[in-house]
Amino acid sequence: MPYLVDQRSDGDLVQGVADEIYYQVRDTDNTSEPKYRYIVRLTIDATVIGTFKQLPNSASCAVFRIQDIISDYVQQDETILRLGKYDSTNTLSDTTIFSINENAIKTVSVEFGYEYAVTLNDTPTQTFIGGLDTTLKAINGNLRTSSANSNTTNSANLFALDDQLGRLLSVITVDSNYKYKQWVLEGQFGALAFLNGDDVGSDHCTYFHVSYFTAAGVALNTGYFINAAAQGGETPAAGLTDPQSLIYLGAFPQNLESQNIDTTLRPSNNATWDYYEIQAASSITLAGNEASAVYRFNKFCDTRYNKTVAEVNIPSQYFLSWWNDVGGIDNLLCDGASSVTQSMKRNSFRSMGGNAFKASGTLPYSRDSQEGGMTSTGTHTTTSITLNTRENNPTNLNNLIMSLVNSPRVYVYIYDLQQPALPKNINWARCIVKGAQVGFKTALNDKVSNYTINIEVSRRKSNVK
Repeated sequence: MPYLVDQRSDGDLVQGVADEIYYQVRDTDNTSEPKYRYIVRLTIDATVIGTFKQLPNSASCAVFRIQDIISDYVQQDETILRLGKYDSTNTLSDTTIFSINENAIKTVSVEFGYEYAVTLNDTPTQTFIGGLDTTLKAINGNLRTSSANSNTTNSANLFALDDQLGRLLSVITVDSNYKYKQWVLEGQFGALAFLNGDDVGSDHCTYFHVSYFTAAGVALNTGYFINAAAQGGETPAAGLTDPQSLIYLGAFPQNLESQNIDTTLRPSNNATWDYYEIQAASSITLAGNEASAVYRFNKFCDTRYNKTVAEVNIPSQYFLSWWNDVGGIDNLLCDGASSVTQSMKRNSFRSMGGNAFKASGTLPYSRDSQEGGMTSTGTHTTTSITLNTRENNPTNLNNLIMSLVNSPRVYVYIYDLQQPALPKNINWARCIVKGAQVGFKTALNDKVSNYTINIEVSRRKSNVK
């Protein structure tokens, strides 16, 4: 029958739920039938999440915009930030450096059809046009710029790891040599995500090469990790499941230090390293087999701000990780003279105290010195932290800062600041970035050499009542 999908949002590999995902359908036979509706049925993880109906528009067609519907089913994971020490199930492990995802990418099945009734008094009957069924891979991000038309080609191909320009799911700024650089400290955990397999881009990202260099650029050591189940990932191929199609790589110094897959790739075994580079490849030989751009991790020197003695419960260095704009996660070091503030809100009442309601001829009235007056029934304590980035060219951080302040999920890797008297527990905590606006540095603005970020730990301190 002449039922057509005339137009659809471009993106055969992957589409972002923060972009418009749409289908324009047309039925030239039945739109005048009683109670006629165009319908679309969406299925995720073998479960029908809904059947949606729409009246014909003025051209007897319909446009289904489904991104807001499926966005509730796609989100980056919250358990992947300690790779190399704990795996994605939060189990202690030193043999994983990759992790498959749980919710960060979803296959959405889309079925088209219509319904109408024989008469106005009848119940409509639904009909689906089987030959028009389609699927899409959805991630939690934008793959079009805000200035792009909704029917322009999206940028999913940029994240296909099949040559030396392929990108991880990160917003790190690229330099003139096509290297993606960021600055790190030893002891810093963090992860970067990438698309894995033919269904979302490429089957070339089997090996991730790690190379250490001195400040003069002299190579110290090189090796690789294998994107396979034994190391927490999945060998790229066609027909992978959704959890296998987006992989997290523990790429930061403490991830590399904690793993036991190849101890020569620990930072401590490359003592004079100034930076290391990570690049995907399709072979154990990197040259000529590159599957991604180079991601460079430059080591910051220690300062009086980030170096603290073991007895100090409030550290000076903080590591932020967050859901970024393109469906992955990014990371930022803040170790420039940070400060912690706790704000208390008390619930209280006043009482007169004493035994006024019991005093009698045989029981003298009395009020002890500690009785009566204002009494607290409970305290709600919020913990806020003012963070500063390290002195550096601030324009290199613009993309990260813009992504951070707009992210719905931010995590800070900290000591348990809210109860420092207890034994130290360093862990990831949810936080929010406070403030409604932020200013960005330009190339001509050299008056400020860092960014200041205000965050609040999302869970209040528990207080006795």
